[in-house]
Amino acid sequence: MGGGGRRILLVVVSLLLVFTLFIGALAYSLRGVYAQPKPYVALVELSGVIDYERPLLGGAITPGDARSVFDIVKRDPFAKAVVLIVNSPGGTAASFEVYELVRELSREKVVVAYVTGYGTSGGYLIVLPADEIVAHPTAFVGSVGAIAVIISYKGLMDKLGINVTTVKSGDLKDIGNPYREATLNDIEAVRRLINGVAGVFAEKVREHRGDKIRDYREILRAGVYTGVEAERLGLVDMVGTLEDAIRRARELAGLPGDAPALWVERRVSLIDILLGRTSITTPMSGREPLAVEVLLMWPLPAELAGKTLLVVSSGG
Repeated sequence: MGGGGRRILLVVVSLLLVFTLFIGALAYSLRGVYAQPKPYVALVELSGVIDYERPLLGGAITPGDARSVFDIVKRDPFAKAVVLIVNSPGGTAASFEVYELVRELSREKVVVAYVTGYGTSGGYLIVLPADEIVAHPTAFVGSVGAIAVIISYKGLMDKLGINVTTVKSGDLKDIGNPYREATLNDIEAVRRLINGVAGVFAEKVREHRGDKIRDYREILRAGVYTGVEAERLGLVDMVGTLEDAIRRARELAGLPGDAPALWVERRVSLIDILLGRTSITTPMSGREPLAVEVLLMWPLPAELAGKTLLVVSSGG
């Protein structure tokens, strides 16, 4: 074979080698796509204030987002268990809707809740339907109750020389009117509201925790406890890490110890924003507080500081 033939052969061999390497690299990169699906533990993050609006940036928990990601998990037959990673101080009445969604999910999948930072007030309510609750030792847990905040601008209006006259059909029609001071009747009316909400919350605790709670009188004071204290009181089943929560989920679902744990999340697309499926306001801090806020939340949002005339709490 002449020099020209050897060069052609060398080029052909080189091309074949490059092609072989390319096919090998492509097969390696696609191995996860075409691999046989395996049962796994779905990891779902629920982080932020619970409200009906979702911010464009930042964390929040809304019923719509929770429903979307839970539906993804429920439709996947290989998602045998779910670990909810919760870090929430609670929020508005939307907490009860998220609670119902978690309860629906727990009817179809094994659910373990892991409280990593805050699991207080509404943030604790939403983990109640889980098969087990695991908390980090330093997490904040509890605040079983409701709180109402009445805001008054009357002192400021008096200083500015502004007088506001309210015409109403009944003496309780303008409860929470920020342009006057709250009356004893106002306070008692609001107290009835929050005691009603707190009563529903307490019923949920009794339904899901039962005799695991060692001292209901203490719990219903609406106190906040570390993960270690919460375990002692029966608010959570154990303290540990995320790996401990994943291990318990595997055990409860009958999965092997090497079953993978995969993150599942709902991504917000430009289409969602254009179609108004997501809000560009920040929950709680991005909207004007109502005259009376009935919240399942601890601690209270910072923007209420300095505006509070009266705080009526169901605990303590």
